[in-house]
This record gives sequence, structure tokens and C-alpha cells, in this order.
Amino acid sequence: MDFSFKRRDVKKLYLKYSLLFIMIAACIFGTYLIFGHTFILNRDALNQHLPLMVKYRQAVLEFLRHPFHAHQVWSWQMGLGTDTFQVYSYYTLGDVFSYLALLFPAHKMTMAYQVILILRMYCVGLAFVYFAQHFRFRDNVILGGTIAYMVNAFLLYACIAQPFFTTPFILFPLIVVQIERVLQNRSAWPLVGAFFWMLVSNYYLAYVLGIGAFLYLVLRVATHYRKTLNYLLVLGKLAFATVTSILLAAVLLVPELNAVMNSTRAGSQFANGLKTYPLYYYLFLPKQLINGGQWYFMFWSALGIVSIGFIALVYLYSQPRRYPLLAISLSLSFVMLLIPAVGAFFNGMMSASNRWTLLIYLPLAMTICILLENAASLSRHQLWILNWATIIYLVVLLVTYFFQNDDAMFMPVFFLIGSMMVLWILNLHGVHHPDYWLLAIILLNAGFNAIYAAFPYNGGFSSRMLNRGEYQTMTKNRYGGLDQGLNQQYFYRVSTISQNKIIPGVNWDNDLTSGLNNIDSYYSLQNKYLGAFSNSLQNIQYTPNIPIRQADDRTVLNNFFGVKYLFVQSNGDNATKIPYGYTQDQLTAPIINYDQGQPADAKKKTDLIPTQTIRYKTKNAFPLLYWQDTYIRPQRYQQLSASAKERALASGVVINASQKNAKGMRVADLSNAVQTVKSVLISNRLNKVNPNHLKYTDSDETYQLQFPAMEKSSNRKQLSGSEVHIDFSKIKYTPFSMKEQLKYEQQHLLEMAVNPGQYINHRFNQYKYWRYHVLNGSPDISFKLNFKSKFGTATVDQPKQSVLSLFKKVKNGTLNIGYYNGKFSEKLTFKPTKLGTYQLKYQVTAVRLGHHYQNQVRTIQRHGLKNLKFSPNQVAGNITTTRTGILTSSIPYSTGWTATVNGKKAAIIRTNQAFVGIRLPEGTHHVVLHYHIPGLKLGAIASLIGLIWTFLWAMITIIMNRRHG
Repeated sequence: MDFSFKRRDVKKLYLKYSLLFIMIAACIFGTYLIFGHTFILNRDALNQHLPLMVKYRQAVLEFLRHPFHAHQVWSWQMGLGTDTFQVYSYYTLGDVFSYLALLFPAHKMTMAYQVILILRMYCVGLAFVYFAQHFRFRDNVILGGTIAYMVNAFLLYACIAQPFFTTPFILFPLIVVQIERVLQNRSAWPLVGAFFWMLVSNYYLAYVLGIGAFLYLVLRVATHYRKTLNYLLVLGKLAFATVTSILLAAVLLVPELNAVMNSTRAGSQFANGLKTYPLYYYLFLPKQLINGGQWYFMFWSALGIVSIGFIALVYLYSQPRRYPLLAISLSLSFVMLLIPAVGAFFNGMMSASNRWTLLIYLPLAMTICILLENAASLSRHQLWILNWATIIYLVVLLVTYFFQNDDAMFMPVFFLIGSMMVLWILNLHGVHHPDYWLLAIILLNAGFNAIYAAFPYNGGFSSRMLNRGEYQTMTKNRYGGLDQGLNQQYFYRVSTISQNKIIPGVNWDNDLTSGLNNIDSYYSLQNKYLGAFSNSLQNIQYTPNIPIRQADDRTVLNNFFGVKYLFVQSNGDNATKIPYGYTQDQLTAPIINYDQGQPADAKKKTDLIPTQTIRYKTKNAFPLLYWQDTYIRPQRYQQLSASAKERALASGVVINASQKNAKGMRVADLSNAVQTVKSVLISNRLNKVNPNHLKYTDSDETYQLQFPAMEKSSNRKQLSGSEVHIDFSKIKYTPFSMKEQLKYEQQHLLEMAVNPGQYINHRFNQYKYWRYHVLNGSPDISFKLNFKSKFGTATVDQPKQSVLSLFKKVKNGTLNIGYYNGKFSEKLTFKPTKLGTYQLKYQVTAVRLGHHYQNQVRTIQRHGLKNLKFSPNQVAGNITTTRTGILTSSIPYSTGWTATVNGKKAAIIRTNQAFVGIRLPEGTHHVVLHYHIPGLKLGAIASLIGLIWTFLWAMITIIMNRRHG
């Protein structure tokens, strides 16, 4: 197969494709509309893609109106505060489609977002048509391949969940064409354009596409150009395209790479610790190939092409020497799919995410085109090869069906058999216009896959899509309307309560619509210092993408972050787990739900429990910036428990820089801040358990964490007014082997058979439990430790390795049980969720929040920076200090911060592990903090050099072309 750059009449081809796309789009998106849904997924699209598109549109319009004014590159509304370039560069800055939102009015943003989704998909197909027109394929063959390329499980999910993942499907065919152009000794300028688009679109996608382009180049040269290539000339052109595009894109690339290196993603565990995938992955990978309507991806190994794709693969491998590039690339891809390390490598050395499989769809679609091109001229021998391979594949699918009972495979199998029958008919009986028959079955197959993926009640996407008009309603009622009328003339932050959802059914982290400063944030790049701070305090809610969340409702952390208001839903989880010092400030009108959550002995309406959204307010919020004259040595700080570290935030400042900055300051007094409470672990079998060797063999066994000293009222009174934490310094879980797991489960069944005449079918239960564990990836490292109290359930959660970017390895953690204002609890209920051996080392800590803490808070508030003034990328204020100290803050540290004190440059120091600080001598000071994008200046210089370089080479190219006619 050879690329051809000869001109061909393609007008009809593009017209046919456009008409065909209308039908495809109706299948992909029409189902959502029919059932009253939008194309807005209730997770990433709700949190990130739609609101960020709206915010970025506003930023671009502001720049266009006032191009020479200072523009906002630091946002106080993205978590605790973040570099907007860091966020926009991943989601919108280099995404050409996001700029189309400028064509829509502000009140039509949800419509704009959805129209742009459809346009993205149209351009995916357009890119393949452009690619395939360089081969000697008939129009209908190209259209068949285009449908296969455009309608697959990966894109059906990505186009609504992570829309910018459609971009590599557009870019990869363009890059391949332009590489081929260079290999044929043609101009390198189109490759410069393709590479530049790749580099500015998204650093992660550029990384994946760059590897894909390199692999294509190596394989293409090895299989086709090995003996004929002018290596020196081609390498020169490729180097020119690479260097030029990198220089031009440097203004974005350099700050992006700086952001990545200073993010929580740096240093992630390679492949989430996986050496091999779970058994179910290998068992079900064969059916993934044609399961085009699936919504659950195993480690992002989506595949899910039209069913004729399998037959095309068999046809390809029946004559591999004729198509060596496709045969080798697809074989290599198959091997790569089996190894977690490959997924991790393509995912930036992090989780084993096979999103790199977006590169596979181009050779798969080309393989289908080859079959379609030759479908009407297959020999009997070839047909029988295809037939027997299909039968064998059907047997494999049948076996997996009996194991998993996946009804979603019915129609893919139907179309697989139908496609094989059509091929027999075409070759045995002869049919006019065979291309139309094959195009029709591909269109029906792809259309069904798209409809099935979006259809309600089949586990598809519809249950996770927002309803029409729901986004607008949700943004207005994020806090039950209690955010309306809040004074925003001075700085404060807000939060919610862990696991407590005001709007049910969604995990809504980012607040980009209310105008309030919510501490929660969910972005792909997060400040690494903030992540280190959260981990040091053993925040159990930490994940790399969501470093703080609600800080597990811990009082001192909420105060330190300046959280003045909490919003709580009365009928939600943990509704009574309110941190110390927060009191009811305002409530929504009560609504009585007569059917749920009501006392059984209610006799009158006043006995019923109303459902309300509640706003809590505190007077204990720390200022954004405040002066402290007491410090904590880093060595001393590291020796503290996580709870003691948290409590120490009110006692002094940790200086994570030269200790010369502490000269003239006093050492903080950390005494009487926390108290350890002696505890014992008792099984419901009435035996005392050693938590450092807890062998959990019975899933119905529960434990009580008891506090013997609390039996005395004097001790309970002493600890009244404390927040109870469980500080785990060690959490290690070793799952049982499959054999052990099955043995203990069978043993448990025997123990439960207490009635006369009960009989246990061991063989059936052996299979049942074995099947369950295989389907769930057992044995694996995931588990939960649940502690129940009067406030609700506090949980240590070790996620599965398959959660990919939200994975974390849990080795320790601090559970906030809740604040006890009155009687201190005498016991807690504890239950693990998985059988296995647990090694738990912990202490129960009472964090004292009485008069001493109140005095510390009042001192901090008196020493706050006064007359705060905010302007773009800047905050300023005045303060008078009586002695040398540190201006401490809850502003996340970054090398982008600079400071002046009384007009003179002052050094920024990192305090409390993650926050901006400045050393201040005695006196009155005017302090100004200013933020700039780290790496932007260097990147801009490189891009300026790139522009000059590009201009000079463009002139040279024009002159040489003129000389050569």
C-alpha cells in the first residue's frame, strides 16, 4: 500500500461523508435528546470542561477588550488558589474548538458546549477521510473505514466525558500524512504545522502522539523505505519540523512542563504498582474488540470497533507480507495491551492507563478499508479462513458469556455473523454494488453501538448525563441558594461536609460559578507542595487530582484555610459532623419527606424531621495572611503525629527554608494541644484483638474500639470539647490468596448453618465465590476500614489500582471521628471490608479545642494583614509588627510569587510545607505579593527566536522554490 499525493476529485466524497455524518450524529447524540438528557456528563464535564470553557471564554473576551491591561493568571476560586495557566493549558488554551465558544452569547454556553461536541466528532471523521483519500480506495470503502474510525467505544465515551480527547483522533491522521510527505521528499512545512498543533493542544496528548508518530516513522521506514530513503535529507527535514514546532510552541510548553514537574503527578507510583493486569482483564480482552456499546473500560482498553473489524484483522494476518506495516503495528499494539508498564509509560510514568490505544484506531480502520476494497474478490480459501476464525472467536465469546453473562455482546455477535454472511453472499452469488451492502452493515452496526451506549437502563451513559436544564438549576442551587447575599467585600473561603451532597447523584468538586472561594478542587495538575502538606497531615481525602476536598472536616484545617461558611444538607451523610466553632447561620425553608427518615413514633407534624440546607458560620477562620512570632523547628514538626501537626498550625509557623529566617523568633509551645486516649480493640466474638496482626477471616465479624478510661465521668469531662482523631501511622493490608479466600468463605458458610437440616453445596459455592473474585479482580490491594460513630461512618479507603489517576497507596491516614462537645464516646464500631491480614498501628487522639485554642485564634486574627486589596495577580495590605516574625498565609507556594515590603524586594519563603511566607522585622510594613507564570518569560523568548527562525526559513524556501520554477 502506497501513499499517493496525486490530486483526485474528492468533492463528492466529502459531500457523502457530510450526509453520512448526519445519520451517525443522530445515533450518537440523538438518544440523549430523545430521553431529555444533555451531552454533559455529571463528572469531568460538570466539574471541568463546561465551566472551564465558560471561564476561559470570559478571559479571552477580557483580553480582546483590554489587550494591554493586566490579566488574571492567578485565581482564588480554584481551590485554595492556583495558576490559571496551569489549569487552562491542560483543558482549553491549546484546544482550537474551545475558541468557538466566542461565537455564542454568554447565556447559551451549554448549547455552545454541546454544538462544539458534535463539531469535534465531525472533524474526527473528516480527518480520516483526508487521510484515506491518499490511497486508491473507492469512496464507499473510505466511508466504511471512516465510520469504524469515528464510532468506537473510546470515542463514544471520550466525546462526552473528556471532549479534548477527540483532538488526537483528528491530529494523528494528519501527522501521519505529513510524515509520509517528508518521506517522499516533499515539503516539511505541513509537518511543522501538524507538530505545532500537536504541541499546543495539550502536553499529555502531545506526549502520546509524539510517541505514536515516532513509532510510525520507524516502522514505515523499516517496512517500506529502508533501501530507497535519502536518510540525511529526510532526517534534516524531520529535525527542522521538530525544532521549529518546539520553538514556536515554547511559550506554552515551558510553563506547562514547569507546572507538571511541580504537580502532585510528579513522583506517582509507576503503573500503580501493577506488574500484570488482573485475571479478568486477560479473560475479557478478546470481547472488548467488538463490544462497541460498552461503557466500562478495563484500564482504558476500550477498543470496541464494529464487528467486521475482527474479520478484517483475520484477512490482514492471512497475508501479512502484503501489509507489513499494519501487521507489525497491530501485533505490537496487542502485546503492549498485555503489559501494565506500557500503559504507565504512555501515561507519563504514572497509572497503567491505556489511553494510548487512541493510536490503534487508525490502523484498525485502515484494515477494515483493505477488507472492503477486496471484499468482492475473495477466494474460497480466504472465505473459509475468515469463516473458521470467526467460529473460533464466537466460541471464545460464548465461553466469556457464560462466565460474565454480558448481554451487551448479543448485537455485536449478530453483526459479526451478519458481516460474514454478507461476504459469502458477495462472493458466491454476486451482488450489484457490493460496497453499498458492506457500508450498510457497518453503518447499522456503528449506529446500534452508539444508540446502545446512550440508551437508558442498560448501564450506559444516559444515567450519568445531566438532564436538559439541569446544569443551570444546579449552578443556581449549588448551596441551596444560601450563597446568595453573602458579603464578598472581604476574603474568606467556604466548604461543605465530607460525603454530604447538597445536590444528590453528583460529585461536584470545583466551584467556578458561584463566585465563592471553595477549598475543594479537581484538576489534572495540582500544586505538589499542597499535596505534600495534605499527605503530611494524613488527610484521608487526598488524591493526586483532589488534594484537599473537605479536609475530612477537621476543625483546625478548616480554620487555617480561612473557611468561614460551611454548607450542609440535613438529610445527607455526616450532616452532624460539624467542626468546632461552626454554628447555624441560615437555613432553607423546611421540607417534610413523609416516607423517609422519620421517627416511627411520630404523632404530630412537629415530631417529623424536616429536610433543609443549612449554612454554618464560624468566628475562628484564620486571615489569608497573618504574622506569627513563634516558630516550629522542622525536625520537631516531623516528630509530631498528624493531629499534632494540624493543631500546631495555631501555635507557630514551620519555616521550610533556611532557619536563619527564624532568628529573633520564639520557639512555639506545643504542650497541652493534643492528648492520646488509650484504646483496646474487641471482637464481637468477645476476644481482645491485636490490631498489629489482625487476621480477618469472617466477613460478618465486627469490632469495637473501646476506651476504658472513658468509663470514669471525670475523664470524659476532661476531654469534652475535643475533636477525636484516629492517627494511623501504619496501615498494611495483605490479601489472602485465592485458595485461602475460598477456604475462609466456605468455612463461614458452615458456621452460619445453625438450623437443623441445612445443607451446603460446596462445589456450587466454590465456583460462585471464585467467579465473584475473578470478576472483581481479587485478590487485590483494595480495602476499606469503616468506623461508625454517632456522627456517621468515617472510612480509610484504599482504592483499586484500576481507578488509575485517582489511585493512591494508603500507608497511613488520620480519621476525624468528630467533635465531642459533651459526653466523650466510650466506643466506636470498626469493620474492615475485605478478608486478609491487617497490620494497623494507631493512636486515638483528642485534639483540644478549648480556651487555649480560642486565644491562639484571636491572636492570629489580631495579627492579620490589614486593609487587604486584591487586583489581578496581586494582593497587598498593611501590618505593624512588634518584633521579628513571619508573615504566614494559606496561599499555596509557587516560584511564581514575588514580594515587596515597603517598596523593596523581599524573599518569599515556604512556610508550613506548602504556603507563601515572608520574614518581617519589627515596624510598620506595606506588603505586596505579585504572581507571574513560572517559565513564561523563558518560553516567550524561545518562541520569539522560533518566529525569527521560521520567518528566515520561510524566506529561504520561497526564494529556492522560485529559482527552481
